[in-house]
Amino acid sequence: MIKTIGTAYRREDFSREAFFDYWLNVHAPISKEAPGIRGYVVSEVVRKIAGGLEVDAFVEQWFDDEEALAEATASPAGQAAWADVANYAKTTGTFWVAKQHIIVPPPDTRRA
Repeated sequence: MIKTIGTAYRREDFSREAFFDYWLNVHAPISKEAPGIRGYVVSEVVRKIAGGLEVDAFVEQWFDDEEALAEATASPAGQAAWADVANYAKTTGTFWVAKQHIIVPPPDTRRA
């Protein structure tokens, strides 16, 4: 399994509250419809501890492999999600494809 990790920056005309409201209630429902997506997490930055990177949030999406990622990105839902980003966020984020090495598993946060 692989995941994409990306940085997210709100547009200047959006407050933090409006940025996350749009992302979670408008953009996420579009993005989660991409075929093959196995997980989707938005991590809101509360405060910075150290370093020079300034970012509003990080986004992670899991896929079985790079082929599944490519199919999701090329799909109508994937294309609609990328097209929607400019409606609430800057398009200058950086994205990576990563393989996890889990040391301590995160808690199960699935909704019952």
